Amino acid sequence: MPEGHTIRHLATAHSYGFVGTRVQASSPQGRFIEGAAAIDGKTMTDTSAHGKHLFLHFDENIVHIHLGLYGWFTLRKGSGAQPKDSVRLRITNGEYVSDLSGPTACELFTPQQVHAKLSKLGPDPIHENADKEEAWLKIKKSKKTIAALLMDQSVVAGIGNVYRAELLFLACLDPFTPGNAVSRTQFDSVWNDAVRLLREGAKDGHIRTVAQEHLMDDERELMLHGKGQNGYVYKRTGQECRVCRSEIVSEDHFGRVLYWCRKCQM
Repeated sequence: MPEGHTIRHLATAHSYGFVGTRVQASSPQGRFIEGAAAIDGKTMTDTSAHGKHLFLHFDENIVHIHLGLYGWFTLRKGSGAQPKDSVRLRITNGEYVSDLSGPTACELFTPQQVHAKLSKLGPDPIHENADKEEAWLKIKKSKKTIAALLMDQSVVAGIGNVYRAELLFLACLDPFTPGNAVSRTQFDSVWNDAVRLLREGAKDGHIRTVAQEHLMDDERELMLHGKGQNGYVYKRTGQECRVCRSEIVSEDHFGRVLYWCRKCQM
């Protein structure tokens, strides 16, 4: 599932391509016909993102999009070829075309509905004005594991399975630590790394969490060319830890696979 950095990157890309221009909108799939009609011929006035939620603004009409596990945008220059039947929403302005396929949610919101949606979400570390104290208060009062809490979008918005694993590793924090046993120093480490890494990832949509000294030569080469992704523990089950050389382990945790290093995260 795309995480917060991807959604912010998509908001920026749509802002660059469409804000201030009049668009043509359609729903080739047929599941967003009324919504597409409401914004067809209208000017996109803004884009915004919070956690895993993207908003395309057309004054009082706002398209809310949650990509879920399978949703994705194909955004490119040009008028665009005939869209596939699976495209939920096509937006074009003659210079750029954006096709949305497979989202969990694609719906027309009023400003009031946007506010209601945002009120249910925790602070998003990407935002300059994010209130980390709100997240800290929820975590320190909870007996749930910190691994579960970081995936709860009402606690912190935008962190998914990849960043969850990487942030806990960087903080040397046992993922099964109850929230009320997490120290303020540990929380600050997780939050500060989330701010840094999510904002960095939002630049090009890639997740990169590994320090230069822990990268392989081919990984460094890819990074020099702005390509590739890397991580310390995510999807590295059975491989050596980049830091201590012990084995990376994983197990199911509330329906998602959790990855960690037993030695580094004692």
